[in-house]
Amino acid sequence: MQNSGIFSIKKCLFLLLWLGISIPALTKPLPVDKQQRIIIDTDCAIDDMRAISLILSRPEIIVEGITVSDGTLDPETGAGKVRALLHAFGRDTIPVGCGKKLPGINPPWRKMNSTITWGTPDIRETDTPDAVQLMSMLLKASSEPVTLVCLGPLTSPAGLIKAYPDLLNSIQRIIWYNESVDPFNGFNYQCDKTAVNEVFNTKKRIDVVSGLHYSRMKFDTALFSICHQSSTLLAKVLYMAMSESPVYDSLLTGHFRLNDDLVAIYLTNPELFDMEPDKSKIWARINVAYDRKAIPEVLSDMIEGSYFPGHNNIVFSRFPDDPVNFTYDVRQILKPALQRYGEEEWKACIMTDEFHGHLGVYSIVGAKMGIKARKIFGVGPDQLEVISFAGIKPPYSCLNDGIQVSTGATLGQGTISVVKDSTTSPSAIFSYKGKSLKLTLKPEYHQQVEKDIREGIVKFGLMDDGYWKLVRRNALKYWLNWDRDSIFEIEEITTPVNN
Repeated sequence: MQNSGIFSIKKCLFLLLWLGISIPALTKPLPVDKQQRIIIDTDCAIDDMRAISLILSRPEIIVEGITVSDGTLDPETGAGKVRALLHAFGRDTIPVGCGKKLPGINPPWRKMNSTITWGTPDIRETDTPDAVQLMSMLLKASSEPVTLVCLGPLTSPAGLIKAYPDLLNSIQRIIWYNESVDPFNGFNYQCDKTAVNEVFNTKKRIDVVSGLHYSRMKFDTALFSICHQSSTLLAKVLYMAMSESPVYDSLLTGHFRLNDDLVAIYLTNPELFDMEPDKSKIWARINVAYDRKAIPEVLSDMIEGSYFPGHNNIVFSRFPDDPVNFTYDVRQILKPALQRYGEEEWKACIMTDEFHGHLGVYSIVGAKMGIKARKIFGVGPDQLEVISFAGIKPPYSCLNDGIQVSTGATLGQGTISVVKDSTTSPSAIFSYKGKSLKLTLKPEYHQQVEKDIREGIVKFGLMDDGYWKLVRRNALKYWLNWDRDSIFEIEEITTPVNN
């Protein structure tokens, strides 16, 4: 049995090498983007309508376009529903594409779904481009890879890949709702089996979300009541659709399971889903379970408008901003600091202080520097690589802690390094996709810190508690008064740096 286990491990490693996939690439999560860019493909079932509505309500998700595949509704009818929904959300500028009809597709639930109101129809005459052409145009125009969110058959994505194989690299991943993968089963698969095989054969990362037939996971009367009681636009749109007859009659009988709705929640809260690689297709991940207690809570919060995106948070759904949670001196700068610099910088500085062990000047500067670098590159955490010139000895080295917290470039991830040189300075090089910028604290600010440190040492000595109280007071002052947009010199780096 032991030899068999060793053989299995060797076989698995060989398979990984054959596929050209390294072990670190499999174990490292996808970068956490500040915003997600997606193209939605739908067959326009009622759960698709709910899923798209949830997605449209999220400011952190950028919907580049929506295409309609044949399935629950025919593409032309579905495109009209989608345009009506976009009009209800005031998102008429999002383009809609129409996929090809499939022979023999006419499910028994098509009639009911065709009567459901998705929103106020947009009476303006608009051309509906071909779904594949629209997808290709959007992918070519995007400066970043885009996620395809597929809520129906994979007809249009397969057509895109077949017609434009060079655009495969422009797709970050595909998220698809389907009942099962091993073996393939369900309506979305049965509609176009050939398309499914073509998409999976690309070996592009595919995340398959399934409801797993959990009987109690439903869009039920409790969620309907929240829609009725809430004043958000999302609540009003969902209430309008779900209160119509015969939809409401089906709702009362517990007919509507959470299916495609789960894809919207997977986009915003992937940590609630247990995803595992498929045994025969390790580039595909399938959910084997999901948090049945948390899912209804997320839905309720989204509908009520009390949901706060966790895409930049690891533990908190929303970072604390109640003064009672902070020490009295920090409370004094809470509101003005949040108003001037925003929640991202506030969070970075707070976490830096806790991580650093005390409220220090250069650690705060490092936090501001990291946020500034992320803003310049337009990226979220975990996407920058950093070379620091702050050394490994205080006070400059304190800069490193702020940079790590604010960028996610950490020693543990191996994405930050410190130049081994006797000359240190409060500066660092930040790199992303071949572009590098060096940020340095401007001399006048640097000199002010040095002056304050010298005066503190002369007055108190390093071992006196008064010195560290002065450091804390100065750190709070700089935190509030130093604007990250004005305290750094920025230089483009064209030559590699040896560290």
